[in-house]
Amino acid sequence: MPIRKIPIQTQSVSGRFFSHKNNKLLDFESQLEKKCYLILEFDNEIINYEPQPLKIKNYIPDILAYKKNNKPLLIEVKYSNEAFNPDEKLQKKFDTLNNYAKENNLEFKIFTEKDIIEPYFSNINLIYNYANINLPIDKEKEIIQQIPPNGITIANLLKNFNNDLQYLTYIYHLVFKQVLNINLYQQINYNSIIRINND
Repeated sequence: MPIRKIPIQTQSVSGRFFSHKNNKLLDFESQLEKKCYLILEFDNEIINYEPQPLKIKNYIPDILAYKKNNKPLLIEVKYSNEAFNPDEKLQKKFDTLNNYAKENNLEFKIFTEKDIIEPYFSNINLIYNYANINLPIDKEKEIIQQIPPNGITIANLLKNFNNDLQYLTYIYHLVFKQVLNINLYQQINYNSIIRINND
């Protein structure tokens, strides 16, 4: 449960983001914070995360993320012009959060727009749009049966389904579910290779 409720902003930067890892809507107060949420959704080391998680002295950090095999991660989200050149007040906040993290077996990270890598971010943003697709189990099996061990391009896979673009939404959904694998660090297009995820 967040410690502080995020206020409605006069500018259209705040809003709500549905987190599949948390299975609930999360408030965000900047577009950068929303982008951080999305990156956490695709980080397999992150189990779940909570915005506005606790009060440390007079400060409330932006996010607390829980990791599988490591220390929880305390995250403060700031644009780089603030993060790299903090004023006295902000520096005091960073120091307080960093000291709290050290004393409580946490990691502390300042997330900035410099942490957003392209085309990775655009790709996960695309795939996340297909998270809620209703995919019948027979369609999932049908797609998997058409994928050879060494993979197949999206274009050739769609040819097997008469270029029915409904199957493209199914493919992206299966990538989100990690049933299928695609290289998220290269721009996704019809020449991208799809493989069955055997991890």
